[in-house]
This record gives sequence, C-alpha cells and structure tokens, in this order.
Amino acid sequence: MDQQAQPPVYSLSVSGEVSTKSSSTRRRFHRRLRANLREALDRNGLGGRILDRRDRIDIEQADPATPEIARRAFGVQSVRTAHKVPGQRIADLVDKGIELYGNRVAGRRFAVRPRRVGKRQPNSPGTTELACALGQALVDRGGRVDLDAPDIRVHVEIRADGMLLFDDPLPGTGGLPLGTAGRGLALISGGFDSAVAAWRMLLRGMDLDYVVFSLAGWPQERSVRRVLEILDERWMAGSRSRLHVVDFRPVVARMRQQVHGSYWQVLLKRMMMHAADRIARETRAEALITGEVIGQVSSQTLSNLRSITAHTHTPVLRPLVGLNKEEIVAAARRIGTFDVCAGNIEFCALDGGKPVTSCRPGRLDRQEARVGRELAETLAAERRVIRRQDFAPVEPEETVEVDQIPDGAAVIDLRREADFLKGSWPGAIHLDFDRAMEFAGNLPADRPYVFVCEFGLKSAFLAERMRRMGYRAWSLGGGAHELECIHPDAGGTPACASNASP
Repeated sequence: MDQQAQPPVYSLSVSGEVSTKSSSTRRRFHRRLRANLREALDRNGLGGRILDRRDRIDIEQADPATPEIARRAFGVQSVRTAHKVPGQRIADLVDKGIELYGNRVAGRRFAVRPRRVGKRQPNSPGTTELACALGQALVDRGGRVDLDAPDIRVHVEIRADGMLLFDDPLPGTGGLPLGTAGRGLALISGGFDSAVAAWRMLLRGMDLDYVVFSLAGWPQERSVRRVLEILDERWMAGSRSRLHVVDFRPVVARMRQQVHGSYWQVLLKRMMMHAADRIARETRAEALITGEVIGQVSSQTLSNLRSITAHTHTPVLRPLVGLNKEEIVAAARRIGTFDVCAGNIEFCALDGGKPVTSCRPGRLDRQEARVGRELAETLAAERRVIRRQDFAPVEPEETVEVDQIPDGAAVIDLRREADFLKGSWPGAIHLDFDRAMEFAGNLPADRPYVFVCEFGLKSAFLAERMRRMGYRAWSLGGGAHELECIHPDAGGTPACASNASP
C-alpha cells in the first residue's frame, strides 16, 4: 500500500486521571476502556482494530464516523485523526506534511511538535532534524514559525513502525471508564435532574441500575424509558444496567387516606428510599443516586433531606446538590436528554396543600407508621425488571382501565369498609387492599374481575398484577368518582357515565 492509500488512525488520549494510577490499576482501566470502545463501535457497525499504546489507545482500519463515537466513551480525553507515513524517511514525512498543512499555514504562525515513542530505531530521524526539515518546507509554503504562540500546531510522532502526523484534537468526555468505580442504583423520574445526576455518576466510572417509582402507570414508565434509551445510545457502552419498575400507586393511595397532605411529599420520598434500599441490597448496589438539589423544592430543604434518609442504610449520593436549575438544564442539553425530558410530565408531585419545609425525623416516623414501611418493601419485592436492551418503550396492547363494568365481571371494592357500606356496585365484594394482595392468586380464574378503589391507583396495581398471573382483570379508572357516575346507588348520578366498553 502506497503512502497516499494509508487509511487514518484514530488516536485516543486517555484521561489524565487514568494515567496517574498505579500500573496494575491503569492496566485494568485500559482493559475496561477497550472493552467499552469495542461495544460502542460494534453497536454502530463501525468495526476497527483497537490497539493499546500505554498512554493512549489507537483505532486502526476504522470508519470515518469513529471519532464521534469514541469521544463519548468515558475515560477518553481527546480523539485525534493521525495520518500514517510508513518507514523512517524524512522526505516521505515532509511530503505528507505539505499535503496536510501546506495550504493551512500560508500567512499564519505554526510550530512543529515532534515526539518519539519507544526506543529509537536504526536509521530513524532525530526529532530536531525532522522538525527543521518539515518546518522549512512549511515556511516555503508561506508559514511563519512561532514556537511560543502558534496558530497551528503540527504534531508528529515517530514510532518503530513508521511516523504519524496528527490533526487537531476532538475533545472527549474525560472521566473514568464506565464500570471501574463499582455499581450504583439511580432513582430516575424522567425529568432533567435525575437524568443529569445519573450521567455524572456514569462519568465517574460507576455502572448503574435504575429504579422508577411509578405513580401513573405506563405514561410515566414510557417517559423514563425514553430518557434511558438516549443515555444508553449515547453514553452507556459497556454498561450492564437494568431498570427496576416499582408500582407505588398503593403507597400514594394509603397516604392520601391516612396522612395529612402537608406530609405527602416528604413521606413519599422516604418510602421511595425504603424501597430503593431494599433493591440496592438485593442487587449489591453500593450507593443510591438522586437528583436532589438543596432548596430547589420544599421537600429538598436540608431538614427534609435529613428526615427522608434517616433510616436509609445504603449511602446516598446527590451529585447535583449544589447546582442551580440553569446549570442542570444546560447539562441536559450537552448530554442529549433535554428534548425528551422537556416533553415529559413530572409524576412525583402530589397536591396535598402547603408542604412541610422543616420536618424532623421523629415526626416523619410517626407519619410513616400510618402507612407502614412494609408496604414499600413489598412493592419493591414485586417490581418488574427491564434489561438494558429492552429500554426502548413499546406501547402496551391494551390498558387495564375501564369506565364501565363488563357483563359477568366480579367487582371487588378495595375501599375502606365504611365507604363500601355507603354504596358500591350491586353484588360487589369488599376486600381491603392488603387481603386482596394476599389472595389475588387464589381467586377463581373462570370469570373477569374489576377492582375499585378511592382514586384508581390501588385498583390499577392489582389489575396489572392479576393479569401477569393470567387473569382477566381491570381497574375502574377514576376510582370511586367514576363508580358514582355509572351507578347512582353508589352515591352519585349516572350523568357522567360513558358508553365505552372494555
């Protein structure tokens, strides 16, 4: 192959944080970085041969799209396109240098920066000799030498198997290779904060699982999976992540019954931490990651944050804690999640009136006792797990919600007994939520079921659970209000009933 036909080499400078490690640690980090790069290239159909050069990594025989993919691998400081000149002849290097830089240096200041890698080979040119020859050729093309403040830096590398001329570096992401800093569990909601918080931990080499606490069913899960799809596509090469989906509607329903609205925000987040703590233990995650920011909302005052994690055993990391919203949104733009997050609805807010802003742990303990930590841990145990390759959302074929009772369906009312006795669907069975959870799998499978609760949250959870067991089950959307609409004996009028059927 002649000089003109030599394909470029893409040379990756490794983050300075990696190069300062001990030799054994550096080898381990390089090994993981090479594996991550291999996955990133293969996923994009780019191929290429990856070679480790100790302080950098070269990719040979690669597609021109390689630099843009490689620069997003955590641990890569910069990517430079290198043009290979076979052999050790200065004349060949000068010819290639004129081809690449002859027009660029005209009327501008430049400097030639030669560097030798490895031991000097027989007949290999000296760095000063090479710099003078190439520099004179570029001066003849109208350039002016300025070693202190050049407009153009011509980097040359002399290796045992030839010489290289480098283009200007393309900035990389830096950080540490993903997977070199342990595993964490990131709480993700689909909004700006949690996505940026997760990305900052990926940057520090931590591989992540994710958990979403579903308060609105499929729409919320879909928004989270869209965010994770982008993070995966752009940044997660080499990850072994999963998404844990915990249906938290029963917690919300019980809070609304048992707890004053001013505590809902803070208590809900504590219950989430209980569930996340359990998942972390089961998955061996070493830390929980949240997108909380001091003072951004009422539940994120220092006092409330202390109370939320008062009984959390897994360490909690808050990488955004000192940032403002503008900085977080700017970061979302840089990492590519801004557009999808901007279109997502935040599902974690509950309208319970003016929330407490300074809640001590003991006071929150008393509110928690009304709901029960066991419920959060039970829901965590019943979570669904979605593999990384399945992050892309796929719309469900049908919903569990109906606005009328199908013919022949057994209606199970999950409300408090006092509300049930005031009025329900004719022939409905009263079963409190805990007992329904216990006996769901033992119900006869020869008929369909419709669950009814106060707000349509607990009922949707149970309907989805029973469907996974093979039952025909639905939830009355809208809860008790919809029940009143379709059956006047339940305390309302049928004026708002629709004619839709499941």
